[in-house]
Amino acid sequence: MNKVVLVTGANSGIGLSLCERLLSEDTEGLQLCLACRNMRRAQAARSALLVSHPTAQVALLQMDTSSITSVLNAAQEIKLRYNRLDYLYLNAGIMPNPQFDVKAFFRGLFSSKIITMFATGEGILTQKDCVTPDGLQEVFATNLFGHFLLIRELEPILCHAGRTSQLIWTSSSNAHRSAFNLEDIQHGRGTQPYSSSKYASDLLSLALNTHYNKQDPALLPSIPLDPAHAHFLAYQNVHQYVHPDPLQWSRSPVLAL
Repeated sequence: MNKVVLVTGANSGIGLSLCERLLSEDTEGLQLCLACRNMRRAQAARSALLVSHPTAQVALLQMDTSSITSVLNAAQEIKLRYNRLDYLYLNAGIMPNPQFDVKAFFRGLFSSKIITMFATGEGILTQKDCVTPDGLQEVFATNLFGHFLLIRELEPILCHAGRTSQLIWTSSSNAHRSAFNLEDIQHGRGTQPYSSSKYASDLLSLALNTHYNKQDPALLPSIPLDPAHAHFLAYQNVHQYVHPDPLQWSRSPVLAL
């Protein structure tokens, strides 16, 4: 039976490279769906993949993870097309262009964080976010909330007794705990929305594991993966989060498991 794989943000970058790798590993036994915001770019990506893998089964789906309506419509279409999903790669994301904060730089020169500042740019490279028509911070909506909503909507084809599906999140080495605030999970008051959203995604991955995988075997394992270093972040920095209940932060009016 062919594996059914859906990749969000698949028309370029990590998403497109991932699709190329998946098809290289298993061209004939894979049904691959590229879920993208821009259908013109998605079609170009599909054409490029078919040049290398002319017999591959590659479908397209329009979805903008920053839009609740788009995610709901896409989820409905996915459930009409497929009776199951074996792998869901949650890769779509945006990162606002960073801006250099001169004042923060000079403050950092005389602080204990000077080494971290020079090594990572943390604290001196700031980003400006905006609000979507749905009233959510755009980076939070695109990188995390849209994917969370997609997972919940696709539960009927993801969660089957006796068969394990898998969630794989594109995380980042820029997922810094210092950027995340439990009282401001959308990072509306902060200056590092990308870092916050990636750290929150790692936390959400842990929460989803707790929620879905209480039985054995696991029903829906969820893994955050840093493509830059090819190792799992779930055991590197997320378990250092001090809150005793990783689900509590996701019980806000915005996220509710």
